[in-house]
Amino acid sequence: MTVTTAGTTAADIEFHYDLGNDFYALWLDETLAYTAAKWDGIPRDAPDATALPRAQRAKLDHHLDLVGARPGDGLRLLDVGCGWGAMLAHASGDDRVREAVGLTVSRAQYEFLAARALPGVEPRLESWEAHDPDRPYDAVMAMGSFEHFATAGMSRADRLDCYARYFAACHRWLRPSGRMSLQTIAYDGAADGSGPIGDFVGNDVFPTARLPRLSEIAAACDPYFSVVALTASAEDYARTLASWSARLLRAREQAEQLVGPEGYRRYRRYLRASEVTFLRGAATLYRIGFRRRDEPLRLSA
Repeated sequence: MTVTTAGTTAADIEFHYDLGNDFYALWLDETLAYTAAKWDGIPRDAPDATALPRAQRAKLDHHLDLVGARPGDGLRLLDVGCGWGAMLAHASGDDRVREAVGLTVSRAQYEFLAARALPGVEPRLESWEAHDPDRPYDAVMAMGSFEHFATAGMSRADRLDCYARYFAACHRWLRPSGRMSLQTIAYDGAADGSGPIGDFVGNDVFPTARLPRLSEIAAACDPYFSVVALTASAEDYARTLASWSARLLRAREQAEQLVGPEGYRRYRRYLRASEVTFLRGAATLYRIGFRRRDEPLRLSA
């Protein structure tokens, strides 16, 4: 099956995410969450073995809060870019969610999720552009996938069109008054990804990916959703990256056996370079909660 997408291609996604499930399991925590954790209230001297999973589950609970999921609600949830299923596994054991669909364009992630056979969970090897549900969702989430919707080389107008098409699709998928959450890296103190760090990440780690700016997200969502919550925390991503980097360093021998010495060095450089990007304020992390508008607004140009 060939997965088509207007953003980062399936081949480029596979270049990064299909490096091997065993490799990522070495340095991600037990949740297999590959997005920034939420570190509020977790001391810096807390043992990493328990602190990172705790912070990742706090992030997952935060997104359930953003979509208004309450105990006993039994929501129908869509996770766009579900990765190895951190949210799907978390939600499958929580009575706030009754059933969940996860979209990924990574074959390795899809096969991993299919083998997990989580109760009430349906993984799909499918892009968001191709998704056509048979009935509405109560909530839609995207954590770490929005960064792949636009590509390097797109004009601002093309990026805005891509993001607007995503929000329009979410509007179609959701029931009236449905809720949505978004977690994304975005440019902040830097205008774009130019420079040595940006070139390295763009060429050697995430081919063709292009980060959004907050102004682009706001303009694209406005006809379809009202924003009900917005937080920014570059620190959350910097601390998560530092934890991943330390874990990878400790697992160097096993990592080199799986991806070779150069693969190991490339990922160590990527994690450290990304940490510096957040510490410098060139990029930040946004967590945004949305409520579906009953009818899209007709905004003048």
